[in-house]
Amino acid sequence: MMDEELILLNPGPACTSKRVKDALLRGDLCHREPEFTELLFRIREALPRSLNLGGTHEALLVTGSGTAAMEMAVISSVRRGRGVIIVNNGVYGDRMIRIAKAHGIPYHEVRSEWTVPADPRAVEAALAEHADVDAVVCVHHETTTGLINPIKEIGEVVAAQAHGALFVIDAISGTAIEDQDLSEVKADVVCGTANKGLHGQPGMSFILCSERSIERIQEVPERSLYLNAASYLKGQRKGDVPFTPAVQVCYALDEAIKEYEEAGGFAARTKLYRERAALVRGQFERLGLRILVDERFRSNTVTMLHLPESVTYASLHDELKKRGYVIYAGQGQLSRDFFRICTMGEIPWHQLERLEDALRESIEAARG
Repeated sequence: MMDEELILLNPGPACTSKRVKDALLRGDLCHREPEFTELLFRIREALPRSLNLGGTHEALLVTGSGTAAMEMAVISSVRRGRGVIIVNNGVYGDRMIRIAKAHGIPYHEVRSEWTVPADPRAVEAALAEHADVDAVVCVHHETTTGLINPIKEIGEVVAAQAHGALFVIDAISGTAIEDQDLSEVKADVVCGTANKGLHGQPGMSFILCSERSIERIQEVPERSLYLNAASYLKGQRKGDVPFTPAVQVCYALDEAIKEYEEAGGFAARTKLYRERAALVRGQFERLGLRILVDERFRSNTVTMLHLPESVTYASLHDELKKRGYVIYAGQGQLSRDFFRICTMGEIPWHQLERLEDALRESIEAARG
């Protein structure tokens, strides 16, 4: 094992900077004190601003992983007796279906292959067929394969319909990473997390809500005690939270947003991710590693790769870990023949440059 910290090349949790880690050491703080109220207000104002949604969206913070934010968004967007359209072309689209099922929300699925972006026309057809829907839910970056869905085009379709359906996007692996500026997407609810593209610590997530979705949240029946957006909205507008939050993780998120904005914000962060993707994908090409997803549809972080001949994922993972890198297995039907490398979080450039040699050595050792 290397003396340096492991470089996490998995799609979350992502590596963080020393500055963000140090923020966890600011000390204990009761969430009922005015100091936490100030911190909460600062983060709630900064999140929409940092993602180019300032002035149009309001942030609600929730202690939990990105799935907590998505579950809150789905169950708080659909009124009693109404349903949801779920765009499904990967594990995380399927997770939205599981959320709807768990809460007894009727759903209609718009399905495509895992390597094919969602078709806005198929969403349009589903909206025309189903007049009972209150929301359309879509994953921006489907980390199952590293595939990007056309959320701008789907948002335009949803905005043009007469149902009054909200457009809800799982942008958990897309915020501050992918090129699509969220200000150009007609999204009513954007779900994200402190970690991943914002480089905070895992454990806090959020939803960014348009004025239309704020109105809807207050009309929807309470389907969950912990994930009821209406109670978060009421409390956080007053500087309060309904349940004990991860205070130290909030400190880290506050610092991560400052670091992100000082470095140039959205434009600079997405440029960095494009450059990283170009660097490592050049390495994959030289090593003869084949990428599953067509170049036109690839994200700026996750690359799904065919396992080299005579190499198992377990052996490759273990050899790379000896050299300081942690990779990730394929999911579902892809778990046997593929693995994933993700360039997310705080990763020193020189560590990405030496990845090529580490991969070559690991493949040779795994075959031996």
